[in-house]
Amino acid sequence: MMNRHAWQELRLVLQTQIAEYNHHRLLHLGFIFSLAIATSTLLSILVLNHASKQQYNQANAQLTSPVGFYIVAEQGARVSKSDFADLRRQGFTQITPILTFRKHLINGKRLKFLAIDMLALSIANPSEYNHQAVLLTKAHLASLVADIDITLGVNSELILADKTVIPIRLTTSEQWGRVALIDIALAWQLFPQQIDFTSLMVAPLTAPQKQVLAAALPAHLSLNEPWSYQQRSGFADALHLNLMALAVLGFIVSLFIAFQAGEQAWHKRAELAMQLRLLGVALNTIKLAMLIEALLLVLVASIVGVLIAVALVSVLLPLMGLTFSQLYSLNMTGHFAWQWQYGLWALLISSVAVLLALAKQFKRISTAYVTLSASVSTAHFPRWLTFVVGVSLLLLFSVWPSHDWYQIMLKYGWLLFASVALLPHFLQGMLLLIGLILRSIFRLGFRLGFKLLRGNYYRGDDFQGHAFRIDYLFKDASNQIGRRYLPLTAFYLALTASISAALMIHSFEGAFVRFLDQQLSADLFMRYHHGQKSQVELGLQNNTDVDSYILHQHTWARMDKEAVKVSSFQSSRQLDSLLLKSSSSKTKPGCFINEQLALNQQLAVDQLITFRQGKSQYSCYIQGIYYEYGYPGFSLTLDTPQANTLFTGWVYSGFGVYFYPDRVIDKQAVAMQLGLADEQVYAPAQVKKLALEIFAQTFLLTQLIAVILLVIACFGLFLSANGLELARKADLYILCSLGYSKVELFVHMLMQWCLLAVGCVILSWPIATILADALVSQALPASFGWSMPLLFNVGSFAISSILGLLFLLPALSIPLFNLSLRSRR
Repeated sequence: MMNRHAWQELRLVLQTQIAEYNHHRLLHLGFIFSLAIATSTLLSILVLNHASKQQYNQANAQLTSPVGFYIVAEQGARVSKSDFADLRRQGFTQITPILTFRKHLINGKRLKFLAIDMLALSIANPSEYNHQAVLLTKAHLASLVADIDITLGVNSELILADKTVIPIRLTTSEQWGRVALIDIALAWQLFPQQIDFTSLMVAPLTAPQKQVLAAALPAHLSLNEPWSYQQRSGFADALHLNLMALAVLGFIVSLFIAFQAGEQAWHKRAELAMQLRLLGVALNTIKLAMLIEALLLVLVASIVGVLIAVALVSVLLPLMGLTFSQLYSLNMTGHFAWQWQYGLWALLISSVAVLLALAKQFKRISTAYVTLSASVSTAHFPRWLTFVVGVSLLLLFSVWPSHDWYQIMLKYGWLLFASVALLPHFLQGMLLLIGLILRSIFRLGFRLGFKLLRGNYYRGDDFQGHAFRIDYLFKDASNQIGRRYLPLTAFYLALTASISAALMIHSFEGAFVRFLDQQLSADLFMRYHHGQKSQVELGLQNNTDVDSYILHQHTWARMDKEAVKVSSFQSSRQLDSLLLKSSSSKTKPGCFINEQLALNQQLAVDQLITFRQGKSQYSCYIQGIYYEYGYPGFSLTLDTPQANTLFTGWVYSGFGVYFYPDRVIDKQAVAMQLGLADEQVYAPAQVKKLALEIFAQTFLLTQLIAVILLVIACFGLFLSANGLELARKADLYILCSLGYSKVELFVHMLMQWCLLAVGCVILSWPIATILADALVSQALPASFGWSMPLLFNVGSFAISSILGLLFLLPALSIPLFNLSLRSRR
């Protein structure tokens, strides 16, 4: 228990600490803000990842098709009411009739109706389904009729081109796509000309149930699998991995800034603690005061960090909502929702930040060391220690294993920290080399000027004066590396992260565009139902606008215990659609496998592999390995003549059609000519455009985080320039006495900082390249099973470097110019 005297001592010590905060407001505010930034940087990415994963899970749940199969009729036939009644009498109660048709609106647009039995749905979920009105989503209705505005849950009316008035109501259910959902009884009432059914919807079935149902179908009916959205887990998980790596780097950058700000803000705390000890204050009281201050810093950093994180997430998270809206047609705005665990994350992160930032200062102040000296001894920068640490980390990097992505991230983390440890030695060597070059140039200029002027020593003195100032500039900058090490390290880490992120995004974009260009090279893609194949193929053969067409088909085989999707190519265009990672120089025919299978089975080109399908066996030499970003499993591709003779059970997915270059393609006209519905004909160019828009929006998050890192690092340089240069006022007074003007003093200090920053830029380029290459060629295969080539782009280096230097100039100019003004007073 503390007595009254101890409480008074504690109160007095706390008052002195408050006085320190009031006396050095900018430094302490910068210190607190640095801790808050460290908290918010990591917290915002954790929240983004957590929220985006929840949204992906929600999207996948909403987009899971409620339909297992469709029963469709052959071309020219129809699914009659008697067909439906016969199947129901045989005990197939899991089938539901569907009626689809289209109607024109007054503005000329076409509205697709999907009629089902909605009675059960309206009873189970009345807020989403109403069997007495036509249901549309708000986004779908807005795309059809721009000037209509109805409220959710309120009935309204829509007039068709044939003057039919239909009751409409908004729904938020996205499972059925962009259609007008209507109860089938209401559809027959509003549109009596519609008879029978378009198809029958079947609930998900087991394999034996499917076989029984297929055997019971009449000859003119067949089972078709529905189109379904696939989970985009590969690129989503890669995005999370990239954001997490940037978050860790951002946290480290902010910690360097906070540590430097703590060093400056607490520079005289040791003297203050020593004076308190001489006045009789107990050491335990000082320790308790330090602990209270640390707890308050944790609380303040958590609160401010949470506020910054909420602001960042509120801006960035809706980008996720845009992605879902365009990718899935989901109305998910991605608004931020606070959860209780976020507060615990903030407290944990800020506690770690405060502990790491103030560990040295707490150790210095709260021990008996302060009673042994009247002043704090000047600490010299441990050059040899950093060199030994850097070399040791490089050796650790060279021997560290890289079997999984955790080990890979650690391995290249050692390389990054080795470059941080060796940064001062690199900067010192760079300054020495540039100084020697400039010194040689000035010597040559001095001799040349002396000879030209024939003994006129004014020109020579001018050269000598400039040479002295340049030489002193480099020597002084080299001596100041140790003092400026922490803020420069923060700038270096932020710049390296920004460049590696830019390289990685450029590689993602380049690989994704090349993949889309080749996979979506056809002008139109046509999917046909059972019995339509010969009709579509005959129509394509007779169409004079068609240059060529290819049939897409696949079946399944096994390699050891792994299922492999087998596809075939029948033309050079299909073969060219394979984005090859590696290929064989030998001319013998073989097969192609995707990268996922090659990585999983440790396969290489020219290697013999064996596949099995039932009791049959097929062997081939690997002629090439191709990238495949759109399919997460294993696949094999070989030419159609071989494939058709070796494998059975082919599933035909449709035709890829190429038109002559000068032809105008009308998708609806082609569909009508071939007897296909509009939804059976797809324009790959539109799919490619949509995919690229989604890609640009998704990875905008990474770009924004990289820019934020640069801003944070330059903020640290602003604090450091203000504090470090203020601490060396004596040196600045000496320079003023030697004839430096206010402008010359400002230029001298700014040139030193810029030289060191340029050195950081030079070192960051190769390190960022190595990190980006490790991520796309090693971390991605180890974690997701696919990789992509690293694509170099000068803009990735130039834009990040220029942005960093542009942020750097005002961050340094403002405090340095103010200091140079004060130095003349």
